[in-house]
Amino acid sequence: MKKLKLKSQLALFNALSKAIIITLLVILVPWLVSRISIRETDDILVQKMFQVTNLVDSLGIESFIDANSDFKAFGSYNILKEEYISIEPLNKDTLIDVIEFSQRIIEGELVDYRVLSYSIEENGKYYLIEIGKSISTIYRFEHNLKRFAFIFLVIIISVTLLLDLSFIQYLLKPFEKIVKKLKTTDHPTTFQYTPVKTNTADFTYLDQTIHSLMRKIEAAFNDEREYISNVSHELLTPVSIIQSKLDNILHESSLSENDMIKIFESKKTLRRLTNLVRTLLMMSRIENEEYILTEEVDVNKVLKNVVEEIEDKAVAKELELKLNLTDLNFSFIGNENLLFTLFYNFINNAIRYTDKGFIEIKSLKEKNKFIVQIMDTGVGIKKEKIPEIFSRFKNSNATKDSYGLGLALSKKICDYHKIDVEVKSEINKGSSFTLRFPV
Repeated sequence: MKKLKLKSQLALFNALSKAIIITLLVILVPWLVSRISIRETDDILVQKMFQVTNLVDSLGIESFIDANSDFKAFGSYNILKEEYISIEPLNKDTLIDVIEFSQRIIEGELVDYRVLSYSIEENGKYYLIEIGKSISTIYRFEHNLKRFAFIFLVIIISVTLLLDLSFIQYLLKPFEKIVKKLKTTDHPTTFQYTPVKTNTADFTYLDQTIHSLMRKIEAAFNDEREYISNVSHELLTPVSIIQSKLDNILHESSLSENDMIKIFESKKTLRRLTNLVRTLLMMSRIENEEYILTEEVDVNKVLKNVVEEIEDKAVAKELELKLNLTDLNFSFIGNENLLFTLFYNFINNAIRYTDKGFIEIKSLKEKNKFIVQIMDTGVGIKKEKIPEIFSRFKNSNATKDSYGLGLALSKKICDYHKIDVEVKSEINKGSSFTLRFPV
């Protein structure tokens, strides 16, 4: 499962919480609006009932009901039948005070009303007063209220969501700057120690902790680099002396054949030690950025020179060395000696681990980038070993005689020139190293 960034998690949580709130409000708002509209209607009916009873008290019941007429009742309704008022005598002294939904026939039409029924006493007689309000009017009011509530809800949710996202973005901006500082640092000495401006104590503490850690890493890195450089320099002198003494011993004619073999083996071991020391010294110089990257290098020409120098090794193992170079002008600003070492190590490594088949060196252009590929049909590299092949003193194939510094040096040279390296390999099928040069 892909992990989300902190900003995305906060935004997702914010969106989910808003969605839950909206869902609850969508469920609750209609019910609340319905209750409010009914309550509001009931309040209006009560107010009108109060007005009617005041009129009856002040004008007398005779102003509404004619005792001499056949139809002893009073009724009034507006033209749209949205409201009606009726007054009629009660046969018994029953106290009535109720509000309910009911149906009434107005001019032969059955209409649904919210009706307030209330009984009063006038001149020793009881009368029933009814005030009704059409349910369609209530529904219309309820619909308008719901629409207003939903529009207001959407506006509030949208504004709060935008404010939350903006605040999260503002709050995490210092954190993104801290991450960017780490991402853009390709060397401990290039780390920017400028404090990140923030009002969040946690980010300030994080920034300070990273600064402290980077200073320790830089100090340890400089100590290691200086140590390797000094040791490499110091070792070359005694190695050179031993080499000279062995050469002098070889010139003596009194040596037996067995002694000669031992001296040649010692010289071979000494040569390997010399190469090891020089490799460490070169890596130290690269880390110290002592090499100048200002030469315009013809990469195809360097590849040809490497192949010419290393071809004897391939011939000795009866391997085919294929060279397929693009006709385009493949020039690159860098250090020619380092690039020669880079290609030599990769091709030499391919020959070392290939017992039959071929080694192919290609240069091509792909999506405006120049690419060099070195492929072999060798023993291959185990998948779990691929991440370790560029580490110092890590040998991907324990059966071969190697200190594991060749590929580590090559990776240093690639990083120094900003060259991307991609490795693909299958056991007993071969390996492929793809070098993508920066534009």
